[in-house]
Amino acid sequence: MGKLSKRIRATEGNISEIPNQSGAYLLYRKDGDPYVGSAGAGNLQKRVQQQLNTKRGVTSFRYKPTPSEQEARKWEAKYRDQYNPKQKNI
Repeated sequence: MGKLSKRIRATEGNISEIPNQSGAYLLYRKDGDPYVGSAGAGNLQKRVQQQLNTKRGVTSFRYKPTPSEQEARKWEAKYRDQYNPKQKNI
């Protein structure tokens, strides 16, 4: 599938850019390392929306669509190692 998206400002309107498929995502705050997560079963858009509603101070996000949940988890681990190795595995 495609590469990691450009950094997108976290607004309600921009959520609609995210496809309804599996994928990995990064949530950015003004300071600090990004939060890295994944979504399966066609729920990438919904999962990012849920995270934006619960995580305070998110200013932007990036995402990578994948063909499967397994692929999304693989990219999540890769991005966690690359962008936020301190983040705890769930």
